[in-house]
This record gives sequence, C-alpha cells and structure tokens, in this order.
Amino acid sequence: MIHTKIPFHDLKIDRQALYLLMGYGDRVPDKPFLDMIDAMIGELSECCTPEYGYVVHPGKRSDKTHIRIAETMLQTGKIITSSLREATGFAVFVATVGKGYESWNRAINAESDPVRAFFADSIGSVLAEACVAVMLASIEREMTDRGLFVGNSYSPGYCDWQLVEQRKLFSFFPDRFCGVALTESCLMLPLKSVSGIVGIGKNVKKRLYSCEVCTKTDCVKNRKNREVGA
Repeated sequence: MIHTKIPFHDLKIDRQALYLLMGYGDRVPDKPFLDMIDAMIGELSECCTPEYGYVVHPGKRSDKTHIRIAETMLQTGKIITSSLREATGFAVFVATVGKGYESWNRAINAESDPVRAFFADSIGSVLAEACVAVMLASIEREMTDRGLFVGNSYSPGYCDWQLVEQRKLFSFFPDRFCGVALTESCLMLPLKSVSGIVGIGKNVKKRLYSCEVCTKTDCVKNRKNREVGA
C-alpha cells in the first residue's frame, strides 16, 4: 500500500482546464481575474497539503457491467467495464487536495464575494485532478518496472457507476485513509477528494474518455472533450 504527500509545487495546474471550468472556453480571463486566480493559488500554496494513496490487486472484467478486484465485485457499468477489458490488475486509489483547502474555501465563502467563491471551487476541482495526475505518474513508473501498462482512472458517480460503490473502494483502506472520510450519502470529506480505480496490464491502453455519452457537466474531462468536439 502506497501513501504519500505531494509538495504543492509538484502539482501541474492545467490552466486550459481551469478556464474551461470557469466558462471561458478557449479564451483567457481578463488580467484582473488572472491576477485574482494567481493570488488565490498563491494562498493555497501556503495552506494546502495534497496527498494520495493506492493499493494494487489482481482483477478482471467479470461480465459486461462488472469487474472483480481481489474478492470485491464492482458494478462499474458498460462504458467503464468495456474500457477496462484488458486489465489484469487494478490500482484502487484515494487522492485529496487536503483539509487545508477545505478551511480556505470555507473562509472564501464567508467573504460573500461570489466571484472569489466561484474561482475557489473551480481551482479546487483542477487541483484535485492535478493530484490524480501526480499519482498516476507514480503508478506508471512502478508498473513500467514490471513491464505493465496503466490505463485511465475512473471514479464512482460517472458513466453509470453508482456513487454508493465508493464504500467498496474505501473497504480496501484503513479508516480515514489520506484523511478522507465518507458521509452517509457517500460524499467524501474533505472537499476536492477523489477515489477510483486504474486498470493495469500488459495490453492496457489509455483511451479518450467517452464524454459524448456522459451527462455530468461539472467534470473537467467532460468539458475539455466537449470543447474539442465543438
């Protein structure tokens, strides 16, 4: 089981994804807003404690809508299950921007400044994706040494994979792993945390996400792919 903290400066913030999430499309915000974004990211660099952890188990597709990881059966739905068809193992992961972001975001919302509040939420979403990217790079290095390839990451709540199955993913970890807990409704605390799985195997390939059939509009991947296809 791997568990590590991420130095904030190791996070590569995808500015294009951030501006898309903010509704700018392929445009760049005006300078006053760019300055605000830079200042907010600077604030976060002083209080954010990102981290991630994962565990690798053997697994495979069980049928058209299910995969099995170790002894746990997951109903991942047709889209995700098909994308994971070559996998012979899986990394189950948790990644989080950390409690520092949550406290900072709470303070921003208390200011009653809707622009800063909106920017804070968007920046948090992109930072969470950046945490996952650092983690995936770590998994790829580990698996390359074993002669294996790593695919895309997938999370409950997307592509017909029900959010309630997050409980199954968290069963792979000790309580409050990476400082993340599940609420009764299977939401993660602190905010801007991500859990999911990554397929591993000799024939695994990364593919474009199937965003054209996804109805979730607050996903960075969805917005990026829709913008490319527009």
